[in-house]
Amino acid sequence: MLLIAACAGTPDRGATGRYGFDSASAGCRQNPGLCARMAGEEAVLPGVQAAEVVASSVRTGIAVLRVLEEATRAVVEKELTACADLARSKVLVDLFGGRSPTLAECNELVDDASSRRQITRAMQLGCLMHEVALACTRKALDERLPGRFSLEQRYRYDRPSGTLELVSRDEARSLLRAGCGEELKGTLVPDVVIHSGDPLEAQAVYDFKFPCVNSDKLPRSRQYPPGHPHEGLTQEEIYEKALNTVVRRIVPRVGVIP
Repeated sequence: MLLIAACAGTPDRGATGRYGFDSASAGCRQNPGLCARMAGEEAVLPGVQAAEVVASSVRTGIAVLRVLEEATRAVVEKELTACADLARSKVLVDLFGGRSPTLAECNELVDDASSRRQITRAMQLGCLMHEVALACTRKALDERLPGRFSLEQRYRYDRPSGTLELVSRDEARSLLRAGCGEELKGTLVPDVVIHSGDPLEAQAVYDFKFPCVNSDKLPRSRQYPPGHPHEGLTQEEIYEKALNTVVRRIVPRVGVIP
């Protein structure tokens, strides 16, 4: 089953030379300190009970990982599913008159202006659908969970020590401008992270997946190739190890799948 890739086409968003940057809610971008909450505090949707607080060791030392309360999760996943459906419909209406592309069309090569190279139409459509889905998600979650989500936040994860740190948009851009993009290889860029107010205290992680052709088969997780820093693991597996929380995929017309 051919899948539409994310904008960079590879699990760590590095193939086309376009790297996803941290894009937390506006308040966090302007003043991250406003988003950091005291240990044990939990912000939830109006009328929703506070989530259970459990201990974790995501970062060096002891961190607090909050389990996303089920009522909050249900609302978030409903919004993300609606955004995935909207993204696929809008892009296909704009480019294909509403029909799904054929397998041959998905495999066609097209020019990518940002990377100045050719990519498959599946990758191009994936970029466009991700852009629409993430814009929709930002609007929905800014209303539902202000200050408690990040979109395409980049993380640097050291597997041997288990340490996790944020990679800022400025740092990523500086590395790219200096021709040091290889230093970003192996960094993690999940589409949506729901957190406590601190992006290092994740409560749930979601990635949009857009099948290029219609199929009854669910998208399969790909393993990182030999030589990659996360060789042998799937994207979802490394996200779960690094962020110590459940990872779910959002597929248009299907919804949430593990």
